[in-house]
Amino acid sequence: MRKTTVLFLIFLMAAVFSGSLQAVNVEGEQANQTEKPQKRPELFKKIIKVNYIDLNEAHRILRPFVSPWGRMEVLRDRGILIIDDTSDSLAKMISILEEIDKAPLDLQFHIELIMGMAGDEGGKVDKELMSDPVIKELRTLLKYKSFQLLDSSLIKVQDGYYSNQRMGGEGISLKLRLRPRYIKEDKKDTFRVDLGLSHFQGYKPDGNERTATLIDTVLNLEDGQRTVVGVSKLNGGDKALILIISGKVLK
Repeated sequence: MRKTTVLFLIFLMAAVFSGSLQAVNVEGEQANQTEKPQKRPELFKKIIKVNYIDLNEAHRILRPFVSPWGRMEVLRDRGILIIDDTSDSLAKMISILEEIDKAPLDLQFHIELIMGMAGDEGGKVDKELMSDPVIKELRTLLKYKSFQLLDSSLIKVQDGYYSNQRMGGEGISLKLRLRPRYIKEDKKDTFRVDLGLSHFQGYKPDGNERTATLIDTVLNLEDGQRTVVGVSKLNGGDKALILIISGKVLK
């Protein structure tokens, strides 16, 4: 009986010891798998010249696509990005840059500056202008009876850039500010135009210009459509400056 008990205890201890060894082996294998470093992929170097968009903007857009092994260096004085990364990441970033780094479109805007008057101002009425469809419509909406073309200008400007133009007539000195953004749509081209018109009134004691804002607006404009931007009253309301604009993409 005693011999049987001793053999049972020896068997039990052997089983427990064997199970402990198996547990240690499993934990050790798991630890080795966890600590095993991930294989570093092959990296390639690419030097990219950014031609049109801002270099910092290009870096901001592409940075999220750099892989954990890659890096991107910016040479601002030369307009260059130096990228070391995997072939897949490089291909993705190059594809994105090809889409965003394009020459801006050349746009052209026709600006008409018109004086609206309560009377005929001594026969200064432009009869051809009076028959213009846009002016005919304005006559039904405004109290002004006669209209005179003060100035007109063709302004060429690149998409997203500012243009400043001096305009006027009859002793009126005006400054036009124009910044268009081209919007490509399925069936038509449109522009979102930031436009301002100010009246030059001399100089301040510090030498800076003294101006009065006549029009300050942002408008949506369809390609080729003539649009009345705004009306600014002068001389107590007997006269008004009217700005008409149309735009198109230069192919």
